[in-house]
Amino acid sequence: MFPNVSLVQLRCFRSVAEQGGFTAAAAQLCMSQSAVSQAVALLERTLNAPLLVRGRDGATLTPVGLAALAEARSALAAVERLAACTVDSRSLSGTLRIGVVQSAAVRLLPVWLRRLRAEHPAIRVTLYEGTDPEIMGWVLAGVVEVGITSLTHADLVARAVFEDDYVAVIPEGHALAGQASVGLRQLDGQRMLLSAGGCETLIEELLAAAASHPEVVCLVRDNATLVSMVREGLGLTIMPELALPTDRSGLEVLRLRPRLRRTLHLLTKPMDALGPVGAAFAGLARGVNHPI
Repeated sequence: MFPNVSLVQLRCFRSVAEQGGFTAAAAQLCMSQSAVSQAVALLERTLNAPLLVRGRDGATLTPVGLAALAEARSALAAVERLAACTVDSRSLSGTLRIGVVQSAAVRLLPVWLRRLRAEHPAIRVTLYEGTDPEIMGWVLAGVVEVGITSLTHADLVARAVFEDDYVAVIPEGHALAGQASVGLRQLDGQRMLLSAGGCETLIEELLAAAASHPEVVCLVRDNATLVSMVREGLGLTIMPELALPTDRSGLEVLRLRPRLRRTLHLLTKPMDALGPVGAAFAGLARGVNHPI
């Protein structure tokens, strides 16, 4: 009778052989080391042959294991070809994990995902919404394949996908109301609400450089909450244009002097580590214009 070999066993065996050990294979497969070890041990029992020599420095293939690795690769490739038969040859399939700041999640991401779905309907997307520092950390740690944030990092590839200006948002009837723009120095002493999304450090640095020291009364993570608090007269705020609400009743928006520009980047690991699904999304995101 043909041995009852599972795809999980083959994938674990291939990964251990290619990675040189169980720890690295477990990390690659997002499995526990114990689960990988058990799968390979069961494969060896099923085939009634030792495939690996375990040692302190890792795992090496036995002569039987070397031959088995070639057959495992061939079997897994055949399964992948079988799965591809059910999908349009021009379309990709798989899961894409995206980390995104709040304003881009509301205003930019739906357009990108609509285009992605139109071209690759089999791709599934898992969305993680967070602050700029959180998103950069998620990309570095491999929690997400793609991040959309204003931050960059030397170990990541950054592609500019959108630019907007920071603006001052004040309640109607405020002392600064009626002006087309406002200088940072004019904000000195004003009650201010700041976003806690990651851009507050830059804003505080620019205010300090302009010798402007508003009274920061609250840090607010959610943009909708931040705007509601401004509308109720609890203070003014500075936010990117992309984060402005559609309903601006009770609010006035003023340009800043000097102009403060924000660039949103699409952050990924180097392209050779990104994969075809992530690369497809990156290409689509860069090719879409988004008027505010």
